[in-house]
Parts: sequence; C-alpha cells; structure tokens
Amino acid sequence: MSDMALMPSEGSNLLPSPASFPEGVLPARIEESLSVAASAYTVPFAVPAVTFLAVIGAAVGRTRGLEVKPSWITHPNLYWALVARSGMGKSPCSNAILKPIHERENTSFNEHKIELDTYELELREWQGSFARAQRKNDTPPEKPIYPTWEQIYVEDSTTQAVGSILSNNPRGILWYRDELSGMLADLGRYDNKGGDGGDKARLLSAYDCGPWKVSRSTKDALHIPHACVSIFGTVQPALLPSLFKHKDTVSGFLPRFLFIRCEQEAPPLWTSESFDGEPAKHIHELVYKALDLSFGSDNSPCIIKLSDAAKRDVKDWYDNQVLVHWYQPQLEQFEALAPKLRGAFFKLCLIIHMLDCWSMGKSELCPVHHESVQRTIILMEWLQEQQRQVWTLLSAGNKFQEASAIERRVAKAIVELSTKLNLSLLPTSKIVEFLNRDLPVSFHIIPDAVGKTYKKLGIETGRNSKERGAKLTPEIIGTLSKYFSTEKPVIGVIGVTKPFKSEELQSDKSMTPKVTPIFKASSDVTVKNDHKINNLQQK
Repeated sequence: MSDMALMPSEGSNLLPSPASFPEGVLPARIEESLSVAASAYTVPFAVPAVTFLAVIGAAVGRTRGLEVKPSWITHPNLYWALVARSGMGKSPCSNAILKPIHERENTSFNEHKIELDTYELELREWQGSFARAQRKNDTPPEKPIYPTWEQIYVEDSTTQAVGSILSNNPRGILWYRDELSGMLADLGRYDNKGGDGGDKARLLSAYDCGPWKVSRSTKDALHIPHACVSIFGTVQPALLPSLFKHKDTVSGFLPRFLFIRCEQEAPPLWTSESFDGEPAKHIHELVYKALDLSFGSDNSPCIIKLSDAAKRDVKDWYDNQVLVHWYQPQLEQFEALAPKLRGAFFKLCLIIHMLDCWSMGKSELCPVHHESVQRTIILMEWLQEQQRQVWTLLSAGNKFQEASAIERRVAKAIVELSTKLNLSLLPTSKIVEFLNRDLPVSFHIIPDAVGKTYKKLGIETGRNSKERGAKLTPEIIGTLSKYFSTEKPVIGVIGVTKPFKSEELQSDKSMTPKVTPIFKASSDVTVKNDHKINNLQQK
C-alpha cells in the first residue's frame, strides 16, 4: 500500500477517492448478483458487498468457529460502518440485502405471539389448579414456563437490552443501526454513572465473543458465557471526528470497527434495473443458509480448521504485517489499528471460506483452502487502505474532507490531459474543454468553477502569455493519479499470475489469481532466528 494513499497531498485538504471493492474476492455468482443490486440502487459495489459480508457473519454467529490454532478460536462477527454522505441510497440497498433477516425476525415474532397466547391460557389454568391443590393440600402442578423470543437482530436498543436478548440466544445478534452516530451517542446514556465506559467495555468483549456478567439486583443479574454481537450501520463523514474519543483508540474500541468509505463513481441516473428474480433469490438463499446453521454436539460451535497450505499462507501474511509496522516508522500512527486488522483477517477468512464452499455445493466444515486465504489477503489489503484513510480523517478532525464531484472530475481531467499534452502549465481552457465535451450546453462548466478547485486539490495557479492555468509537477500528477485514477483502482497486490489450477476448487469459476503480499523483505534485514526478511520496499 502506497504511503501516498494514506494522507492528503501537500496543500490539499481532500482525502483521496476510495478504491473500489476488489474484484474476484467473492465467488462469481455472488459477485454478479451483488452487482445487480449496486446497479439497481445506483450505489458503489462496496455497499451491497460489505452489507452481505456483515449479514453472513452475523447470521452464522457462534455456530461456526475457525481454529487459528488450538488456543485461538474465532467467529465471523464483525463491527462494520459504511462511511458515505447522506442521500447516496445506501440504506435501501442494505435493506434489500437484509431482507431475509427482517423476514425471519417477523416470522419468529409471530410465532412468539402465538406462544404467548398459549402461555396466558396455560397460566390461567395453572392458577386455578394451583388454588384447588392448596385447598385440598395436594401437590401443586408445575407452573408454565414463560416463552422466550430468540431475536436475531436489534435496531434502537441499549447494551442492557442486548444483554437480555443474548441470554436467550447463544448464536449471537446483529445490532443494525442505519445511523451509527445515534447508537454511539446512546452508549452510556442509561448508565447511572453517566459514562459510556461500561457499554463500550461490553462491546469490546462481545467482539471476541467473551463473557458478559451483570451483577445488580437478583432480577437484573445476567451471566452470558459467550456474548456474540455483530454491528452494521452507516455514518456520515462529517460526523466521524465527533463520534470517537482518544480513549476509544487506547481501549481498542475504535480499532474494532471496519470503516468503508463510499463515493458515487458516476451520476446516479434513473435505471429500470431492479434487484429481484434470480440475483436477489441467490443472495437471500445464502443468508437463509447461514441462519439455518445449528450448533454441534453439546450446543458447541462446529470448528473449522486451516489446511496445511492455508497455514503456510497465513503465517507468511501475518509475519509480513507485523514486520511492516515494526520497520516502517511512518506507520506508527496506525499502531493501535494493526493488531485488530490481523484479528479481523481470520473472521473474514472464515466468511470467505464458507461462501466458497457453499458456491461449490460443499460442506463448510471442510478445512480452509489456501486459495480462500489468498483472496482474503486481497480483501484485507483493500480494507487496510480504507482504515488508514478514515483514521487520517479522524485524527485531523474536520480539517480534511472528501472531494466533491467537480473536484474529482477536474483532478481526473488533469491526469488524463497531462499524459497527452506534457505541459508544465495546463491552461484552464483545456480543462474546461475536456470536461464539457459531449455534454449539453446546459451542463457546461465555466472556467471560474474549475479555477476554484485548484486550491482544494493542492495545485498552484500560474499564467503564460495568453491565459491562466494549473502548474503541474511530476509530484502533483503522481498524487492526483493515485487519488483520482482515470481507471479502476488496482489494489496494492503483486505477484498476480494465471488463475488457480487446483482440482479441488476448479469447479468454481470465481477463483481469483494467486496473490503475493505487497510488502517484501530486504536482504540486509535479519531477525534473531536468522531468517531473512524479504524487501520492506513497497511496489
């Protein structure tokens, strides 16, 4: 991952445009179905893709676990936050992916109401029988048990309420909040101590499916051996800096969130395309399949292991990540983030493995194949870039902002024109002409509007004998090329060769090219065990 992708350019207060969700990470049919959703709701592909990953992880919950090593079992629950401006259409798209969750919850609630009606009848009968037994000095009948409702998701809730739900649901729960800012603001609101430390401490534990214990009155006492919570929602970029405090970084609360920046890549024009039929059916069937998974013997999670080849890939990637942060001081600002991303890798690896198996009609209980690990590596490289951009935004308060549509258009025009004209001063008129080509006159941009974007893009203005324009240097062009690429962004991964040839996974056409981590070792760096580290230089 390039350092240029981490921070805004000198003189600019704009964050780079986020890279697109990497192709080939998901099985082909899933990717095609989610592409239909993205087109139907005119949103970036990352919106339905990330929603789908979040929902699958939450639906599986604690029923399945990945054995990273005998002393380390992890589950696929994660904390996701889509970072995008209001009005993009992310909520309708996410709700379309969440439809099976809503339907299953509605069915469960209706069944619970019937059970409640039955309980009320049995309770009245029991009260009469109990009174008669007392009068006759007979053994009283057993009191009917109050039916519990096994919920699978909550929206507007508190950690206390979530704890009560988890006490009846060992699988875990999805905490879905369309606006995460509301959920985060509510943490601690109902705490008698007036702080959010208790609520956040519980969510810290729930990320790792750890225990929750509440010891107050006998009635309110709770002990949940394995509280499993998944979080998914959206947040607006301008609100992010005010939602988290410095102690959230130190405590590990902030690093547990996976932030996904989304920007409109093109005007969201009207489309007759709809997310229904086979594409929607395929996605919803996979969510139902995850919801229908059950625990193993003794109500324990079914454990999935890594194959030997997968273990080797995991070790190489893991060591690589540790060494990069150890030897590159410019990454020190992300020191608190790195360990949590390494942990999230295994949660994602379990999700990718299960989707691979289901796409081929295989049981998810088979060992994780190394090719699933390699695609998870590609996904993690993209997620790392996303997290570092958002952490840059958080650390700078409201100093930095996302580029507007006109700023992105001007930047891309400069990048494309600079390769053709090779000028140190690019006339504004040339940029205006480029932007207005093939557009109706009513949509034409004027030179003043282009000139106003220069400062925000960190570009100095100049003048030749005829007109004003943008002063270009190789550094400016290089930065703009990485910030606002005119082509689909390429994730920072090298070593891409031919598609996989393994017979075991050959039936799945979604398998992606082999990947080598982007960081290599330098021959002059040696660790204590005399093992040579490849080059730390980035591609």
